[in-house]
Amino acid sequence: MKKFAYYLTVLSFFLFLGCSEDDPLPVSPFLNITFIMDETADRLDNFGDPISVPDGNAGQNPDFEVLGLHFIGLYPDKFTPFDQGSTVFQSPTTEAGGIAAIDFDRELFITPENNTFSIPLDELEVGTYEFFRSSIGYQQFKIDYNLGGASQDPNWPDGISDDVSVEATIASFLGYNTYIGSYSIENEMINVNENKLQGYFGMYSRGEVAGFPFSDLTEGDAPVTTVPNPIDDTSPVPEGSCVVTGQFPTALVIPENPTQDINIQVVISINKSFEWVDTNGNGKYEPLLGEQVVDMGTRGVFPSVK
Repeated sequence: MKKFAYYLTVLSFFLFLGCSEDDPLPVSPFLNITFIMDETADRLDNFGDPISVPDGNAGQNPDFEVLGLHFIGLYPDKFTPFDQGSTVFQSPTTEAGGIAAIDFDRELFITPENNTFSIPLDELEVGTYEFFRSSIGYQQFKIDYNLGGASQDPNWPDGISDDVSVEATIASFLGYNTYIGSYSIENEMINVNENKLQGYFGMYSRGEVAGFPFSDLTEGDAPVTTVPNPIDDTSPVPEGSCVVTGQFPTALVIPENPTQDINIQVVISINKSFEWVDTNGNGKYEPLLGEQVVDMGTRGVFPSVK
């Protein structure tokens, strides 16, 4: 990954013949969408119903660094098919990997510091919208894991307990299919140069335990990605698309002749969104003991007009 995040703001200027140099240039009001990753938001299943972490599994709230978006759309009601909504943003696809896939490098990257996407209202379809949808293509976040099992390595120092918690950075690709040239985690470059289906991730950690340095790079696949869609029965999304859906408490109205900005806040739940099989029931993620990641999907999207 060319590790970057950008804050995209589009300005449209209209210059009329006959205006003097002193005349102000009219600027369209904007739709401003601010994304908030929230570990306290409701934890939902694929159908938008509240769900807890199932028995035998454990979860933790990741510390988010980057959110990559492939698509943002607005939908008038719960009967609007996925492909008939109003598109607000869509990143390009590429066939560099053989078949069409999300071009990872050209997604919309959101960070906690730069978390607002803006577009002129006059570029959007006039109408009333009850639902918000977004295709999440990428997540980068930090988690904690335990080194349990490391003492089985003959290089592990004698007399040092492996019951040690360390921090790791995860790059998680949630899009239906993503072409990845390369990406970096903590300045460690991972070259891929091919398409990867939903669920692929890389995890990198480095640190020091009792004065002994270590580093580790793991690549894997999470078998399940939760994609909350409370209107699945009337407007399903493409399988494997990771298009999350949320309803506005009060419908969003895009007027015909807007005179002021419209601000939307989109809360994305990361409530125990990093989930694994907890084989020994201690609540610690211990990959060296064979514990498998089962889900990295976000756990709900909650849009509101501010």
